[in-house]
Amino acid sequence: MRDAFQLGYEVKMAAGSDDTGEVKLYGQIISNIPENWKWDIEDKSATDFDNEIKKLKDDGAKKLLLRINSPGGIVSQAVAMRSILANAAFDEINIRIEGMCASAATIIAALPGAHVQIAEGSQYMIHDPYTYAAGSAEELESTAKCLRNIEDMIRNIYTKRTGLSDDDVKQMMDKETWFSAKEAVENHFCDEVVDVEPKQEPAACVSSQIYAAMKVQYRNMPTDIGILKPDPEGEGDGGDPMNDAGSGTPKAGEPAGNIHHKEDEQMELKDITIEQLSSERPDLLDAARNEAVKAERDRLSDIDALTVPGYEDMAEKAKKDGTSAIDFQKSLVKAMKEKGSTFMAQRAAETAPAQDVPGTAPASGKTEEQEIKDNAKEVAEYAKEYSGFSEGGMY
Repeated sequence: MRDAFQLGYEVKMAAGSDDTGEVKLYGQIISNIPENWKWDIEDKSATDFDNEIKKLKDDGAKKLLLRINSPGGIVSQAVAMRSILANAAFDEINIRIEGMCASAATIIAALPGAHVQIAEGSQYMIHDPYTYAAGSAEELESTAKCLRNIEDMIRNIYTKRTGLSDDDVKQMMDKETWFSAKEAVENHFCDEVVDVEPKQEPAACVSSQIYAAMKVQYRNMPTDIGILKPDPEGEGDGGDPMNDAGSGTPKAGEPAGNIHHKEDEQMELKDITIEQLSSERPDLLDAARNEAVKAERDRLSDIDALTVPGYEDMAEKAKKDGTSAIDFQKSLVKAMKEKGSTFMAQRAAETAPAQDVPGTAPASGKTEEQEIKDNAKEVAEYAKEYSGFSEGGMY
């Protein structure tokens, strides 16, 4: 899942010092790929993270502030990032969660010795690791064993960080637990809640596509995550209308999901033609077109990522039909289950006739026991008749 998590507020910043370096983890935790292959420029691999940490050290940073707003990602990459931090030899490491710290991102936030702050209104989530798998029973059993090992490793990290019992943490992971900022501190995943300005109900803002994908991926998604509407001016992150709060930061008393510009209120969208939109708000039309192209490209890429061998035709049909990646995933799982059931039914049908075939007596009319005795007698006589050849040196 891509990152599209931004904040509709500013966290109070303590006065910094020249020896403190800052790193942002504001995207998904991914494998090491070329920059132009990334879905979002904020996505980071362990290699990206290592390069940033080394640059800070080269610049003379003695302390580190790590700012996290991430939905998680690849566990092994998160473990590597955690190790990089543990061995970076900073005099002090402070971690501040600014919106969301979920899944694999919590592995990094549970760094021993780090002081962890969480901004008011942020979400903290832990759950059991999961993956997609296909293959033989042996391969699936191997995958399940690997997941159990990862689960044990993560649970050990949480118990060391929180002081909670192994059973308590296991229950939290099994049921996929979302903590508010206050609850994250009460359960010792974080050390303190940071107040925000202005005083209002903040929430992490996500695009409707990402929110829908998260609802499929996670079982207990909070309902108070605001849906970020397009920013027609494309301000804030270089013009991506679905990936930035930009100048559309909610005013006091305004819901986080209703980010918009005043001039938009004066336009009755149902009465606007493409020609009017092109002449009066070309920026909005371009933003809508860019978002549509981007959404389609992401849809095709997601379907490719979900496709397993043997279901390529199904994937191509989904692409042409405009099927969403979420609906394709559901259809794929259903098709795989049906294929397994059909296979077992066919095998049962093939072997069923054999159950109705009665046993028959040997063609000679003798019983099976008598046939065995007669055969044994013939073999013994044959051996006796030709035993002399071996004694006489014929062989």
